[in-house]
Amino acid sequence: MRYSVLDNDGNPLDAHFEIDSSEIVFHSRGGAKGQDARNSQYEAGLRLLVGRLRSAQVVLSGAFVDSSQVKSVPLEQRRILSAAEGATTAEEVCKLLASRMKVFGQSPSASGGNSTKRIRIRLSAPFQLTDEKVVDVVAAAPERLPASQLEKVGAQDLLFAVEQLLAGASHRFGESTDYDVLLDTGKRLPPKAIFGIAATRALGFSVLPGHFSGGVGTPCFKALEGAGYQIVPKDAPDPEVPREAADREYVEGTPKLRSHLRKERRSGLAAAKKDEFRQAHGRLFCERCEMDPVKVYGDSSGEACIEVHHRAVQVQDMAPGHKTKLSDLKCLCASCHRVVHRRLQQES
Repeated sequence: MRYSVLDNDGNPLDAHFEIDSSEIVFHSRGGAKGQDARNSQYEAGLRLLVGRLRSAQVVLSGAFVDSSQVKSVPLEQRRILSAAEGATTAEEVCKLLASRMKVFGQSPSASGGNSTKRIRIRLSAPFQLTDEKVVDVVAAAPERLPASQLEKVGAQDLLFAVEQLLAGASHRFGESTDYDVLLDTGKRLPPKAIFGIAATRALGFSVLPGHFSGGVGTPCFKALEGAGYQIVPKDAPDPEVPREAADREYVEGTPKLRSHLRKERRSGLAAAKKDEFRQAHGRLFCERCEMDPVKVYGDSSGEACIEVHHRAVQVQDMAPGHKTKLSDLKCLCASCHRVVHRRLQQES
């Protein structure tokens, strides 16, 4: 993952690095000036990176030329900074790096040289290198992740994130500014925090606020809405959730069924269950009558008739704060779902 070094005003420089285990790989400058230039602010970025590490009492235990042309050379032969030198001032470190990069690989009689090569900077223990810590210390911003990666976030990931936030998990995404996710309980959560935690789970690395944006039409909002979450303006009153006429008929005077329906409609739960069911069986079908909606209706639009039902009938016996697991749910066709609810009503 690539990061941009931020200047002292918080603006990203055209100077990039990656984090590789216990090392920082700072990218070289290259390309023609103007539009095709790469890492055109190399010197400023390197000075800021080294200066901030040293200000945080992080010692550079070594630095090595890491350009593709010299990858076949043993690492120690590419060393341009020793551990002792890495403990000196940031200014001295940068001077040594620049001068040694310029002459690296040159014959003694050659002149000139490139002092803006790709370099690998090794950080000393006890500094524990993590993406988040380096980003904080160096004051860097991650590049935006492509939509193709963000679209890997699924309904199960989003449900996990919601549960983490409801349990009080801390996060780096701040409070929402313009929109909230409104849960069926009336609780509001920040959309970007939900998606960021979910993306970290789905993609397998720490997803940070700078990796994606929120707002109407973004992959963040599309994923949340696609999983059944309601997004509302932050200053808007809680909207009234409509109920189908049949549902009103079922819940009239039957607290058990009303509780049952409420648990089935928990925000994001149905989409997460369907995702899990597809992963387990390769397709959606009714667990009661085994109807395959794609076969019956000819395409995936038929899946709209598969609904999620809470398999535990004695909902009123659940302790306060009971958390529904995906294994508590069944996928039923709309007809079977109505039959099950009618029987539940008759038992009340």
